[in-house]
Amino acid sequence: MGRILNDDLKVSDLISAIKETTDVAEKTRIKAIIKIKEGKTGKEIARELIVSVRSINGWVKRYREKGLAGLKTKRSGRREGNPKWDKQIFIELTKEIDNKEQYWSIPLMAEWIKKKYNKDIPHVTILYHLKKLGYSHTSARPYPYKADKDRQEEFKKTASQSWSRVY
Repeated sequence: MGRILNDDLKVSDLISAIKETTDVAEKTRIKAIIKIKEGKTGKEIARELIVSVRSINGWVKRYREKGLAGLKTKRSGRREGNPKWDKQIFIELTKEIDNKEQYWSIPLMAEWIKKKYNKDIPHVTILYHLKKLGYSHTSARPYPYKADKDRQEEFKKTASQSWSRVY
């Protein structure tokens, strides 16, 4: 298998590459290539590194096609990174919620933010920031059939799907 890798990089170059990277997965891939250059079989390497032979074969293919760059870990997630939202947006939103002038759902909050700040913030992000600020969503729960109907209706009017600060 060592002859499969017809490239100019020496084992010493690969050892230097291991020392330069902080990515553990990349180090494992480079170690596999070193072991191949030393003449070990795919099965032996797979046993030593506790990976599958299929992984070894994939790494060899990527190494042949792109060299050392082919062994780097592919980035995942958003290319631009996780957006940082201004905390003031959510503080102002909680002031509106505390007014209790209307029912607040997450879509209504997103719409309010869009109108006031011209920002499209995902619903999950709004929920996350509200919880971080100590707010909790409450809604009417079912009561037993023998419960006081007047009391149930009063509860539904005042507490149905509202937001409140948890202390």
